[in-house]
Order: sequence, then structure tokens, then C-alpha cells
Amino acid sequence: MKFEKITSTASPLMAQVHGLYMSAFPAKERRPWESVTQLVESGSPFFSLIAATDDNGDFVGFASLWRLPDTYYIEHLAVADSCRSKGYGGKILDYAKMLAGESPLVVEVELPDANDDAPRRIAFYERHGLMAMADFEYYQPPYAPGLPDVRLMLMTTRQLPDPMRFVIMLHTLVYNQ
Repeated sequence: MKFEKITSTASPLMAQVHGLYMSAFPAKERRPWESVTQLVESGSPFFSLIAATDDNGDFVGFASLWRLPDTYYIEHLAVADSCRSKGYGGKILDYAKMLAGESPLVVEVELPDANDDAPRRIAFYERHGLMAMADFEYYQPPYAPGLPDVRLMLMTTRQLPDPMRFVIMLHTLVYNQ
């Protein structure tokens, strides 16, 4: 498996990332695509869009990651429908954990009762060493005007020393709130 940081919207993988991004996440849980392309083109040292390909060079999925002070945050992680249940999601997550090193890696997930897929997603992250912060009330701020806050749950590879500090940092740096 190969991981490639996309540094230009001219990357041949960008169209595949875009298609999966739009199909895998509801509008209220994704930033406008124009914002993603701006982040890629800006060369931000804090944002990475990582495309994953199999041994044949075929696109299998992607992750968007933020390097925050003392923490890594997975904004989005998705695997193409045809590639699910083949271990690719775990390999993408392991790559993100490797990038995080000793820093906590944090992801937002839907609450267990949000839909039929939520318990499966939570179990996936738990199998890969993330712990649910079930007692910590968390809301994702809206990505665009007119969208609602979204009640989600944080999961992390390591205990966050100060969860509120992390949320303030996340909302300020990632969501511009």
C-alpha cells in the first residue's frame, strides 16, 4: 500500500478523493470542497490530504489530517465502497497513527445511536486502539452558514490532558470558529 500527500489540485488522485469525499460524508459533516482545494494549494504545514493506493496503484481511500499543537486530528477518513472490509481503512488509520507518533490522534464519530453504521465505525476505531470519550459532550461546529452544529463523539489514541483546550484549538484552527 502506498500513501501520497496531495500537494496540488492537479494531482490525478484529486478527482477520486473528491468523488469519495462527496459520497462518504453528508453535507453537514464536510467542509466545502473549495475550502479543501484551497488548503491543498496553500501548502499549509498543518493540513495534509493523504491518498491511499493499493499495490497495483489503484485508489482505495483517503484521510485529511491536521497537525495541531500536541495533537493530530483526522478530519475525514474514507475507503472506497469496492475496497471496504479488506483492511485498507485500518492501514490508513495506522499511517495516521504513525504520523502522530507520541501525540494523541483524535477523530470525531457519530454517536452510537445516530444510524445503523455508527456502531460499526466506533468498533473499527476501537479495534485500532482508539478510546471513546463517551462522557465528554462534543458538538462539531457548522462548516458553512446555515448548517447545524452536529452532536458527535471524540475518540482518541491517548487521554487528552485537557479536552476543552483541544476543542477550543480544534474549533479555532480547523473550523475557523
